[in-house]
Amino acid sequence: MTPDARLLAASVLRQVENESPPTSFLCYGTADNVLLGLGRKRSLEITTTSSLDEIWAAIDDFVTVNSGETIIGFIGFDPSNELHREVEDYRQKVDLFVPETLIEFSRTGYTVRTGEWDEKALLETAVQPRSAALNPCQFDRESYRADYSHAVSRVLDRLRRGIVERVTLARRIDVDKILDLLAIFQSEGSQHECARNFYFASELIRFAGQSPELLAEGSVRCFHTHKLSGTYRRSAELPIGELARRFQADERIRAEHFSSITAIENSLAELGALDSEKFQVMELPSLLHGWSRFTTRPRQPLSVAKCLRAVFPFGVQPMQQGLELLRDNENFLRGPYYGLVGYIRSDGEFSFTQVLRTAFADAYTNYLVVGAAITNRSSPELEVAETCAKLSGVRLFENPHPGN
Repeated sequence: MTPDARLLAASVLRQVENESPPTSFLCYGTADNVLLGLGRKRSLEITTTSSLDEIWAAIDDFVTVNSGETIIGFIGFDPSNELHREVEDYRQKVDLFVPETLIEFSRTGYTVRTGEWDEKALLETAVQPRSAALNPCQFDRESYRADYSHAVSRVLDRLRRGIVERVTLARRIDVDKILDLLAIFQSEGSQHECARNFYFASELIRFAGQSPELLAEGSVRCFHTHKLSGTYRRSAELPIGELARRFQADERIRAEHFSSITAIENSLAELGALDSEKFQVMELPSLLHGWSRFTTRPRQPLSVAKCLRAVFPFGVQPMQQGLELLRDNENFLRGPYYGLVGYIRSDGEFSFTQVLRTAFADAYTNYLVVGAAITNRSSPELEVAETCAKLSGVRLFENPHPGN
């Protein structure tokens, strides 16, 4: 078996994921390197009806006050939508914290960066997946697809009347199984350089997945952004080279991709010098994505929070009208979905990926969320098909021993 940092980290997660009272943690990384933070020394948990500016100011203050310590956690999507301010719900909150214990894993070993951990526990045999993979598409009901198709039609009506230019509309799929989030975290999935595995847990919500959209990695001196937009399902009939050529020549895909990257490119350009490689093809095990890469070198000292705000994925244009359509056409709060999850190291280096291809578990249910960008070349049929393709790319496992 090839050594894998995710499997080594899983040996610790297995011991803490079902503790009572629960231990908050984030495990994040790749087969080569995983950072695991356990417990809360200090935290920022936003559940109030604060404005967007107030939320980002609180994040900025928290990062500044805790400079020199590692910070882990997520910045959810719902705080960005001030139209939901009247709704008090944990799914709205930002959850960032300084962990009590921080362990870094490589393919062959580990280092306890802060705190303490039992060395014998760390030397246990790496955990293997405990259950067979589930097909996520088996949970996708016809009623879910029909409701989404109707919602896409309503958004297209606003778009064709010139009210909006682009709206990334999501749908939720409830899962009537107890999911094995640890198996999801440690599953191999894609080996692409941008793929990041993660498993977050708190008293209120848990989620695990592997996202290919690495939106911010580096430092305030120089950081990299990988923006994805446009999706094809891989085909057994066509060689990958031919499929990639068709993908890049598809005018609908091109329009969707460039409408997506314009906003983030403009936002990053305000920070400083910007280099880019636009509209490459990212090949994943079951999908192709349009992929643009940006390197930002801020012209003056910035905080990490300002860098993260510049890449935060709203997915709508213009923002106010687009967020109104999300409020009116998505019948759920997104919570962490479509937001950012990751870490800021004690030396200022950071890595945050978008929360996509992820399974969620709260006190009520297990569920998945997928979405698609609605543009003037969209149709309900195409967007339903795209969400189905993305759903097929979610790694999913059932927990055979949910009490363990």
